[in-house]
Amino acid sequence: MTASLTGWVRRMPFTLALLAATVLVVVGTRTFLHPLPRAAAGSAGLQATDLVTGQWWSFVTTLFLAPGPVGLLAAVAVLTGVLGLAESTIGSWRTAVVFFSCQLAAAVVFTGVVLVGGAVGIEWLGGMRQATLMGPFAASAGALMAASRLISVMWRRRVRSLTLAIALMLTLYVGHAQNLFILLGALAGLVLGIAMFPARTPSYITRSTSRETRTNLAIVVAVFAVGPLMAAVAHIPVGPLAGLRNLVVNPVPSIGQLQAACAPLEESCRGLGHGMGLWGPGGHLLALAPMLLLLACAEGLRRGNRLALWMAVYLHLVIGVMSGFYLQVFAGFGLPLLRGRRVLSINSSMWEILPVVLVPFIIAAVLVARRRHFHIDPNPVLRRRASVLLPLLLAGFVVLYGVAWYAEGNEQGEYGFIGLFASLPRVLLPYPFPFGYGAAVYPHGFFTTLLFSLGGAVLWTASVVAVLVLFLSRRVVTGPAGLDRAAAASLVRRGGDSLSWMALWPGNQYWFNSTGTAGFAFQLHFGVAVTVGGPLGEPADYPGAVNEFIDHCAEQSITPCFYSLTDECWASLRSRGFHRAAVATETLLDIQSMEFKGKEWQNVRTALNKAAKLQVHATWHKYSTLSTGLRTQIHEISEEWVSGRALPELGFTLGGVAELKDDDVQICLAVDATGRVHGVTSWLPVFAHGDVASWTLDFMRRNDDAFKGVMEFLIAEAVLHFRDQVEYISLSGSPLSVEGTGTGPGPGGGTVPETGGDGAAGSAGEQAQTDVHPLAALEGTSMERILAVLGRTLEPVYGFASLANFKKRFQPRHRTLYMAYQDPFSLPVIGRAVGEAYMPNVSVRELTRLLRKA
Repeated sequence: MTASLTGWVRRMPFTLALLAATVLVVVGTRTFLHPLPRAAAGSAGLQATDLVTGQWWSFVTTLFLAPGPVGLLAAVAVLTGVLGLAESTIGSWRTAVVFFSCQLAAAVVFTGVVLVGGAVGIEWLGGMRQATLMGPFAASAGALMAASRLISVMWRRRVRSLTLAIALMLTLYVGHAQNLFILLGALAGLVLGIAMFPARTPSYITRSTSRETRTNLAIVVAVFAVGPLMAAVAHIPVGPLAGLRNLVVNPVPSIGQLQAACAPLEESCRGLGHGMGLWGPGGHLLALAPMLLLLACAEGLRRGNRLALWMAVYLHLVIGVMSGFYLQVFAGFGLPLLRGRRVLSINSSMWEILPVVLVPFIIAAVLVARRRHFHIDPNPVLRRRASVLLPLLLAGFVVLYGVAWYAEGNEQGEYGFIGLFASLPRVLLPYPFPFGYGAAVYPHGFFTTLLFSLGGAVLWTASVVAVLVLFLSRRVVTGPAGLDRAAAASLVRRGGDSLSWMALWPGNQYWFNSTGTAGFAFQLHFGVAVTVGGPLGEPADYPGAVNEFIDHCAEQSITPCFYSLTDECWASLRSRGFHRAAVATETLLDIQSMEFKGKEWQNVRTALNKAAKLQVHATWHKYSTLSTGLRTQIHEISEEWVSGRALPELGFTLGGVAELKDDDVQICLAVDATGRVHGVTSWLPVFAHGDVASWTLDFMRRNDDAFKGVMEFLIAEAVLHFRDQVEYISLSGSPLSVEGTGTGPGPGGGTVPETGGDGAAGSAGEQAQTDVHPLAALEGTSMERILAVLGRTLEPVYGFASLANFKKRFQPRHRTLYMAYQDPFSLPVIGRAVGEAYMPNVSVRELTRLLRKA
């Protein structure tokens, strides 16, 4: 305990010095008991005019002040947590430079913004001239933003998204000078970090995994959902969006408002001031319903729930529309609006109204633009139950309220039965109706008043809980599709090629032969059925399954495309008039006879020796057995890798983090003595007759700071690990990198011979040479050009050729994988389908930009 505390002190001397100085100043001035006197605050605190009037030192002295005991506690927490984190990341000297530089930059920009805003008539900014800023909050936020430049991409995005979202939310909703100053400090730190620290990834790269995109969107939605509540509880909120607080917590009316509303009503209205029906806990909870729904949507967004996406979009659109309606009609300011013969006066300028309406619309637009990252559907059973039970609950409450309203004699009031229907919106809708409206429809009677006060809150609470349960659920396929996957899993364990386990990944469809002993996994895009490797099941039934699948596609008017096939089914396909082109080279290692001896194994031996010297060892896991720390590091490594690409990580036959979450998949980590993960690989099982016959390399990532040779080390460890279990392992295929060409196949397809020891190379080459089509020249040239262009385009992004060269270090044998197609004129749509299978999240603009570079 003492050693860890000493280490913590040594790592953060600058933070501790600032903390000690702040405490001493606060204790010396006794501001921990009462606020600092106005004169002292004006001379030591920072005001917008200080830099103009020559009081330049205030941007430094204000760092050590605290506005009362609460401010002192906040300053201590920010210095210890935020600034301490920054110092432990970038060091003490650089933290000091960044800290004071961000404070100065924020002070200069704050002065300019406030003075210019006041000069052009923006009352919100002009009112900040007299505000006195105290505390290290802006400088600490700037230091954290600058330090985020040197942390992993995943946490960098999260830190920046959360910091900027909170600072912007407080500025827009609360609008105090301190909030704007913190936002400016954070932005200054962001710019300063980019200028001071070298980027770990190219600065133009903004790519993120779908998982991180969803996380960042959830952060933004959650933070801005809480914004109106912050404005409601803040002391005199003045931000551009402060008006939205009325949509969350209906403010308690003043005595004057209460008297004005009650004047034309019955005398009993005066007793409402002591009741809870209009602004009690039930009303507050009802008003919080939009915020709670948005927070539930944020959790659903984080989980990739598609229903949560569209509900969040809908809620933001409704909030935007209702905000404009509220500001115009009920608040009485906004665009000129006729009400009878009167024209409402404009009490606010256009720029103050627009943000209130535009911010929800902007968030909705961003969510719609990122909709391709959301693929999870809620449990259909729960969705059906919710769609039935919630309307029944609403109908039951309305009936109960109507019965109680009538039984307690409310129909004898001034409005008669109209009062019943007029009171229902006030009871059910989380909308800030004017106090006078609520007072007019307020019922009498114990049960009616109780339902009026708490009924809407109970209904909305039940709705929020039901929606949250929906978002936490996911569709578990138990119908025909689920049975298909179970049947496919059974066939995978009976037989298949090196890609057979990928048939069980999400997004695939299945077809089975008439006897159920063989089948194909495929993806359907643009009317093309692109198979995931070869057939599954009993090898003896493969030829018949191929013919049946071709007939099935013909019946369904689907174009079959057999992708990543070996030579095993070529005879059947060629007899049906199919042609083929090499699309990848699979690397196979005969591990039982493999020894890391000789000059050709020098790189591998060097990696093993270096790992031993650095105390890096290989550990084997299932994803479910990984600790939280190891899982987090795997996600960080993956996010770092994806951020360095101009396109997202590929799918189809290339797995990502999601495919690691399978207990049949083995994960190998290179971990040093401190617990840091240097690299990670995953291995998919390959079955034959119910037993594991081989393993296929799938996921392969390395830490940017890992020792050189970590991937050689991990593959060598896999060789040693699997040597006593199977005869060979596969390092998988290198897409668009064919042995003998480097970028793609030669004309005619399949002209690249294999280098295996089974004599198949010669026969494959001869068969390909005799595979002549009347349009052979056109076909070969077209296919060669398509694959060559695609290979050149994606090589700088994904490095397939470099990966193939790397695998040669293990002295492998190669096996060519082919794409088989029937009609050469279908090649354009087949190419489009294959591209969609690999890159479903790539926009046309991104792909066009890459093709132009090729």
